[in-house]
Amino acid sequence: MKSINEIIDILNGVRNLPTLPLVMNKLSAAVRDPNSNAKSIAHLIEDDPAITARILKVVNSSLYAGGVEIQSVQQAVARLGLTATNNIALSTSIFSAFGNQQGGTFNRDEFWRHSISVGIAACVVNNHAKPNLKKRHTNESLRLVGLLHDIGKLIMDQFMADEFHAALELASSTPMSLYRAELEAAGIDHAALGGWLCGKWNMTEDLMLPILWHHDPDSAPPEYWEATSLCHMANYICNREKIGDGGDLADPACVQAVWKRLGLSVSDISLIVDEVHEESTKSDILMSLI
Repeated sequence: MKSINEIIDILNGVRNLPTLPLVMNKLSAAVRDPNSNAKSIAHLIEDDPAITARILKVVNSSLYAGGVEIQSVQQAVARLGLTATNNIALSTSIFSAFGNQQGGTFNRDEFWRHSISVGIAACVVNNHAKPNLKKRHTNESLRLVGLLHDIGKLIMDQFMADEFHAALELASSTPMSLYRAELEAAGIDHAALGGWLCGKWNMTEDLMLPILWHHDPDSAPPEYWEATSLCHMANYICNREKIGDGGDLADPACVQAVWKRLGLSVSDISLIVDEVHEESTKSDILMSLI
């Protein structure tokens, strides 16, 4: 079995590794520039027709609709805010990079529904835990972490198909989580590959570290523990309730201490689960972007 470093070296040499459009680098830099405004951000977005169309579609959906139809990108940016606009553009770019390719070892439609729903569920958990949290976590950032938390599975499915198939077989035949089966079969798990891909795409640590540690929140640096834990609990809930399918057939597990550290009690579980089911219907809006 190859070492993690050997696997990463091989992937670094892959020529057709999914990339993000050049506009995303410019957009991410512009969002961090205090001199940027809705007009300057709109000019960047308008260079990419696909991102333009999808931002207008989302801003006029029930996720953000304010009663008046938005017809220009500048109006959309003004309504959404710079960070939310960047995150929606990034989501669109990720869908485009991986597409809705079928024929792999698991159902891509259900994979994306699971990933989108984890982001939605993280927002629900955050709303309940908010009084106990030290940091403010926006819905836009949590939706993006959820969308990306399992992105390493697509890397495995596309570039390590034999090892990933073996991991899926192992996970289905034994009481073992998929990420542990990946370690057994491939020597690396999807969380590590997701963190690596975020690094390749020059994403911030706010995104990269919750993805890297979403199965083991207590190993995340303290400043990223909350976001990682929100993703961890959201992933657990969506797996338990079978909202979408991330390919993991084992009974879902969570770190129970995480639930307590978030300041949540057993009595909160059923209420949160009900809200997640209700809110996850909004996944159809984001699924339509694929």
